[in-house]
This record gives sequence, C-alpha cells and structure tokens, in this order.
Amino acid sequence: MISEFSDLPQSADGDAQARNWLVCLKSGEATQRHLDALADWRSTESNEQSFRRAVRLWDDLGPALVGARVPTGLQAVSGPAIPQPGVSRRWVLGGMSGLAAAASVALFIGGTPVPAGARVIETRKGERRNFQLEPQVSVELNTDSRLFYWADAVSPRIVLDRGEAVVSAAFAGDRSLLAQVGVVDVRAQAARFLIRSDGDAARVACLDGALTIRTGGRDYRLSGGMEADFDGASLVPQPAEVSESELAWQRDILQFTNRPLGEVVDELNRYRPGQVYVMGDALANVRITGIIHLDRADLAVDHIARSLGMTVTRLPGDIVILRAS
Repeated sequence: MISEFSDLPQSADGDAQARNWLVCLKSGEATQRHLDALADWRSTESNEQSFRRAVRLWDDLGPALVGARVPTGLQAVSGPAIPQPGVSRRWVLGGMSGLAAAASVALFIGGTPVPAGARVIETRKGERRNFQLEPQVSVELNTDSRLFYWADAVSPRIVLDRGEAVVSAAFAGDRSLLAQVGVVDVRAQAARFLIRSDGDAARVACLDGALTIRTGGRDYRLSGGMEADFDGASLVPQPAEVSESELAWQRDILQFTNRPLGEVVDELNRYRPGQVYVMGDALANVRITGIIHLDRADLAVDHIARSLGMTVTRLPGDIVILRAS
C-alpha cells in the first residue's frame, strides 16, 4: 500500500496524490516498491483519472517554462498556485499540494544560484546548441547542460554546472581560458576539449592542442587525443585515448561498446523525455553494444527490449519500465 512509503507526501486528495507520484517518477529515484505501489494505487478508476490529469498538467506546463530562468531564495506565495517564470514543473506539481493545505505559505525555489557577474548558457533535455562566447571562445553544449561564463581581458572563465560541453579556445600571447568542472581546473590557450560533470565525478578530454589540469593541489598535462577521469579521490588520474563514442552526440547518435545496460539507459535518459527504468541489477548489468539514433530513441528502447527478451511497460508521461520476461 502507499502508506508504506514515508518519503512520498500523503494526501486524501486523489489529484494531490497523483502529483506526488508523478514527481517521484520524474525524479529518477523511484524503486521497484514504488512502481508496484503505484500500480496498486492506479487500480481504481478515480485514482487512474487523477493520474492522467496530473500527466496532462505536467505536459501542459512545458511550453510555458521554456527558456525561463530559475530564481533563487525564499519567496512568499499567496492565493492560488500560479506558475512563475523559472519555476520547474517538479516544483509546481509538488508545491500545489502544499498550497492546498494553506492560503499563504513560504516555499524555497530550488536551482543553483547564478554567481555574480556570470553569463548563463544552458540547454534543455534533448537540446544541443552552439555558443560563441567571444571571438576566441566557443562552446557546444550537450543536452540538459548548464555553464557559467565570465569575460575577462586576461583570463576568461567558464564553470560547467552540469552536463557536458565541447570548448574551443584560440588565444595568443598571455591570454588563456580557465575552465572548471567540479574540483578540476583546466587551463587552455589554443585547444579544443570536452568537459563533463557526472555528480562528484568529472571527465576531461583533450581533442586538439594541450591542456594544463590542476586538481588536488597538483598539476597535470593532457595532450591531444587523451582523456582523464577524476572522481575527487584520485590524486593521479590515468590518461587514456579519447574514445570515438565520446563525441557521438555531436552526430545525433549514442555509440556504446560492451557497456552495461543500466549505464546505456542512464545516458539515454539524458536525451529523451520522461524516464526509462531497468528493473533488477542482473538485467542492468547485461552488457550491450550498439548505436542509438537520438531522433529515434523510443524505437531504440523497444529494440533493446526485444533483443534481450524483456517486457516493456509504458506509463503516461513518457515513463517506460523494462523488466525481465
């Protein structure tokens, strides 16, 4: 029963419960027990209708939120729930439950605060864009990524807040670019390189030229065609050759060789709407090889399922559950 899950806010209102369920599913943190409980909850007609209304609300909010900035700090909210610019659909769906309980409440609107003086460039899920930050600095930003940029006459700086970017720097003389991802500082004068943030981990790949990398109080040199991973604990990263698959997204494909299914699905979830879940560690650890065309991501999900003999369950909101048959 739903009452087993203390982490899901409870409400006697079916529509409020449906919003809580949808927030849980969209968070990417739902477990097998959540999914089983949701199926039990949706078994009644009234709850099923509430769930479908929540999905329609989620979908309808999308166009209104495109390109909006995320405000930070504490904001007082009174009266009916009116989506404000930059408020995420997760906040609206979850916050509406709280607004129903009181006429006036204070809510914290999440999101990384924008540092003073920074220019913000970002992409939505499934979007990839090119930016010319200044004549000597350009960036290709991958899906669902965010980057801060500070112009400077001597040392312009970028910070990758999340996601992945290919950066090109073309300086002469004393000028150079400082790029930061996690606890890693990358110094580039004339180079093209990739930076990626995966939570506490970071990846730097030098595509052309050479980079000076500083982390943990030590300096490293990375030459063209080499990459290194940093997990915050390793003092001496081990450079490796840049894999062709690293930049496959620039050609609108995902390319993977002998990768665990769970990792492939995690990567796919960065590009497609909704969320794909793989149920069971044994299935998630099955290794697969192939190419996914990003404009046909859902077809790839079905193809993987058929190849591995899995069952596919589709829920509203582009949620897909893969299980062993």
